[in-house]
Amino acid sequence: MLLIKDYSNEVNHRILAHGDDVFHKALEAVLKGEREFHVLGENGIRYNLEYTENQNLAESSPDYPDSPLFHKDPLYPPYYFYDEYDRDRLCFDILEGFDSVWFEEANEYTAVLIGVLLRYTGLAVSCHDPRILWFHEESERLKITEEIPPASDHSTLRVIRNFYPSAFICDFYTMDMVVLFHHIFVYQWLTSLPMDRMKYAEIVVARSEGIGSVLTIYARAKHFFKRFNLTVTLRPGSSRYADSIITKYFNMQLTPSDADESNTVYIVNYYGILFTKMLRYSSGNDFDISVLNPDFVAEMKEYGDAVFGDRRMLGILLRGSDYIASGMSGASAPVTVESALPKIREWMEEGYDGIFLATEDRDILRQMVRAFSGKIRVISQERYGVEDFRDAGVTTISELDTLRHPGEDYDSFIEDSTANYFYALYLLSRCESFMYSGQCGGSTMTKSLKEEGFRRMWCFAQDKEIFD
Repeated sequence: MLLIKDYSNEVNHRILAHGDDVFHKALEAVLKGEREFHVLGENGIRYNLEYTENQNLAESSPDYPDSPLFHKDPLYPPYYFYDEYDRDRLCFDILEGFDSVWFEEANEYTAVLIGVLLRYTGLAVSCHDPRILWFHEESERLKITEEIPPASDHSTLRVIRNFYPSAFICDFYTMDMVVLFHHIFVYQWLTSLPMDRMKYAEIVVARSEGIGSVLTIYARAKHFFKRFNLTVTLRPGSSRYADSIITKYFNMQLTPSDADESNTVYIVNYYGILFTKMLRYSSGNDFDISVLNPDFVAEMKEYGDAVFGDRRMLGILLRGSDYIASGMSGASAPVTVESALPKIREWMEEGYDGIFLATEDRDILRQMVRAFSGKIRVISQERYGVEDFRDAGVTTISELDTLRHPGEDYDSFIEDSTANYFYALYLLSRCESFMYSGQCGGSTMTKSLKEEGFRRMWCFAQDKEIFD
């Protein structure tokens, strides 16, 4: 994005004329390698523009997550091209429920967004930075104000200049200007063609994603594109799961041969839509038991009947291993068994017959077995310790599995691992109540599989009872 700086001619840069197209002119030059510009206009208006990548702007903040998972690929895409007058390809979902929008700083994104709001919405707009009047006249709809709306005022969307982890903490009442810009222009980022010309939306998932994440991504993408009646597909061979495994166990559609540039939205950087409010607050209703092969479901039901019978079970999902090694934080933060035990013991006093524990972490399993001797039921599966990742110099389970199971052994191992994973999720959904460490694909799908809902739910990362 382009930041507005005080005018300085200590270093010579391209001179641009101040006007409605000044940002687009600057971005054309950015694509040629330029980064700073002098801008001159009438009535003594003069300033410098300084370009910075959206991702760099986010990562320069101390509030940006430390996890290396969020430093590998850009979460926040650059916008070299956009059309603020293309009403049909602007998205206003993020503005639902607000009466007004307050902006802290004048810059490229806030100047463009204020124009969009004044043109296409009835929202009141205010700005703390009087330089915004270089771009828009003050009016009944646009006010300059010294007052800063409190965070508790949920009728006003607060748009601040510094990075704010809206998507990481699921707080969309305060946003930074990059995140709001992306929410409004996300359809233009996805395709340069009208959405009504699109037929497919192809998902390309990272090979580090587990099957839970793949299915959650697929389901949430269906939710995101539902209004356009697009068929969501998975690119063949793009995940770490063989296409034969995908088609054997799940009802996911692989991209057909007639998909091409003229009719398909390609989502290579899935994080670009994941970190929108529309995806973070997706209900998950598009994911249910129907996504699984009926024969596979029948096998799991038979097993569940044999293991649980009529017992009252407390389901607990505790992510560890790579969630610890990769430094997951916020809504996805892992939890230590020590910190979880008081609440688990409190709930067990309600008379549960046992605990069904889903975890890929062998240390968590050992600690839980010691704490609840004779009460723990688990699925047999390969488990990991944090030291495994450190010794191998990797941060994700997919990387570790690739090292441990090279060559032809890999697909067969992954198939067994996938089946065991879903046995665990299905048995969790058979439990009366559910406790989980934090937001992850497994917790999302478990809640979706429980059609009648759990009697009680608790999220350790949020330290509160969850009511759906």
